[in-house]
Amino acid sequence: MQRLVVFALVAVFILPFAGCLGEIESNTTASTRSLDVKWTEIPLETKSEYYSDEEAVSWQLSSELVEEEIQNAGSIIVGISMMLDYPNEDESPNVGLCTGLEDNVEDIIYGTVSKNDWTLTQNDVNPGSHVVNLTWHNQSLLEMENISGMSDNEIMQQIDFGLDAYGSYDFTIIVDADAFNGNFCTHTDNGEQVSSSISLLVLDVTIRGGNDVSALSVGDGTVSIVLFAPWFVGMFLLVGYLVSRKERYHLGIILDEESNVEMKASSSEGKTLVESYRARVLTLCALYVAQGIPWGFITVTFVTYLAVEGVAAGQLAFLLTLGTLPWSVKFLWGPIIDRFQFPEMGKRRPWILIAQSGMIVVLSSMLLIPNMSSNVTIVGVMFLVYNIFTALQDVSTDALAVDVLEPHEFEKVNSYMFTSKAVGGIIGGAGLGTIIGFVGIKGAIVLQIPILVVIMLVPLFMTERPGEKLYPWSKSTKSDVEEQTIEQKNFKEIFNNIKIAFSFQSAQLGVLLSLIISLSYFLIPILPLLFVRELGWTEEQFNATKGGVILIVTMLGYMVGGQLGKQFGGKAIIIYAAFSTALITTFWGMNESLWSNGLFMMTVWGLQTFVWAMVSINIYSLMMRITWTEVGGTQFTGYMAMMNLSAIIGYQLTAPLAARFDYSTLFYIAALLETVVILGAMFIDPEETRREMAERVSV
Repeated sequence: MQRLVVFALVAVFILPFAGCLGEIESNTTASTRSLDVKWTEIPLETKSEYYSDEEAVSWQLSSELVEEEIQNAGSIIVGISMMLDYPNEDESPNVGLCTGLEDNVEDIIYGTVSKNDWTLTQNDVNPGSHVVNLTWHNQSLLEMENISGMSDNEIMQQIDFGLDAYGSYDFTIIVDADAFNGNFCTHTDNGEQVSSSISLLVLDVTIRGGNDVSALSVGDGTVSIVLFAPWFVGMFLLVGYLVSRKERYHLGIILDEESNVEMKASSSEGKTLVESYRARVLTLCALYVAQGIPWGFITVTFVTYLAVEGVAAGQLAFLLTLGTLPWSVKFLWGPIIDRFQFPEMGKRRPWILIAQSGMIVVLSSMLLIPNMSSNVTIVGVMFLVYNIFTALQDVSTDALAVDVLEPHEFEKVNSYMFTSKAVGGIIGGAGLGTIIGFVGIKGAIVLQIPILVVIMLVPLFMTERPGEKLYPWSKSTKSDVEEQTIEQKNFKEIFNNIKIAFSFQSAQLGVLLSLIISLSYFLIPILPLLFVRELGWTEEQFNATKGGVILIVTMLGYMVGGQLGKQFGGKAIIIYAAFSTALITTFWGMNESLWSNGLFMMTVWGLQTFVWAMVSINIYSLMMRITWTEVGGTQFTGYMAMMNLSAIIGYQLTAPLAARFDYSTLFYIAALLETVVILGAMFIDPEETRREMAERVSV
């Protein structure tokens, strides 16, 4: 059965790429586009009233009266039409020499329509009629056969004013009555009977051409949930089978066991990292904040900005791929930073300072790109280089933590570090994403630079051990302290230990699990398209939700998942939570009729994120459990790198899947890939590495 499952995993891993990963199309403003436009008039009110002379009669109507009709007609309100009809002129002759043959004098009927700052007044005389047609869209754009030099977003900005076009509308009718006035006869005219018919003008616009996947950002292929049902039923039965064989599949093993060693108080004395607990926590947490800011900025703020600017799903996935690639091969940094060191300034600190300096320089260079939405490839390359330095900082920081933390501090301080990374993500996502409407994309980049500079000051003015230099030109004080020797292994020794670490079956299955954990991430570049382009969320609303609320939910999922893993067993939580996440994702895709409800979308998104965070935190613990401490930094970094490679594979699935399937089907596919994690984890023995290494040592 084990070989069968491994074969199934390999098939799931490889088959999606057969003929799918073609060349990513660019989406530039130079593309030629055309518009398919459907007009609909939705009646709001029809009435007939008598309007007294020179009396302004005003009233309001709301789009809420016909909300469903508006959505069915395309949801883009572009104007209001008020038709006024006054077919009669009914003056009354006064007492005098009136024969009744006198000509009636025309009255003037004024109609005014207002919405926010848009207003229009038109008039005509009776008997007759006229239309007050207030619109605020670019009509000439709709009449053009071919549109060039504009992105989808730029086109829609001149047509769709979103929520500004909804709400209340103001109307006013004034009758300026006039009557016959002769030498021997006068007439009286106190007003006029006027009929009014008011309608909203609604458009359904489809953009053709360019290089977009489609006007709806995804394809129109549909796969019924019925076809996915056998897989989910099979996974349900598999979970039940695993639960009935808990001991055989190691579901009861606690992955995050607390050390039995008596915890000693952490010292806060001294100024170096090895001397001061406070210094260790401050430095490590600050460095993790520095990692979280670019992650939040890239995955939330920048991706949403490009989605709003009309960039297609494939291009968004391309950007995320380049940004994630350095994290997938970051394990290559491990042997390098272990082999090449500058002990006089610390084992890890020089590498951290190099990485942070590179991050600041590359980020500053991005300001030189003239139009980022039109130069996604250049931006992607810049993000690639930027994340090379960020990945270097990550590896160096993890190695620093291993070097300076006391054994009893690992669990506690690591929770601080992951929380700090989430805080950085909130700054880069919700923080910068919310203010991007005021400062623009380059303003958001500028704001990151001083933040990173301030964070860099922490390791810049902090040494790892007593006697180390702050700067290369500083005088060493090692003569004043006990001489410290740092054993540096050569590459041959390092690679031999790595070979031993990965020789165990569970370690190899850990690589496979790491490679499949993030395949469902193909959905990440699609979500901003769904929320912003299709459902009408503003860029700021989406950024605040994904970069704020969702990150907070993720942190809560980590904490709850860790506690549940300690109580019920980490592998058990991985399996239960993975299947639960798949059910939530499936439920999300099945209820497209509720997607326009903001509360529903935030609730189901939050639940899915919360439960998947429980999966992730227990998989991290599982990877730590099967890691050999002798090469702990390199081996665990390798697992993390494979997880990032998994995310890249997921991003590469975005373009081919989005080009073929509608949103609901994409959710079903994501749910299927989430259940694959169960197959990857089921045969891993968390105790194998410790058990095998203990036997080798005893021999």
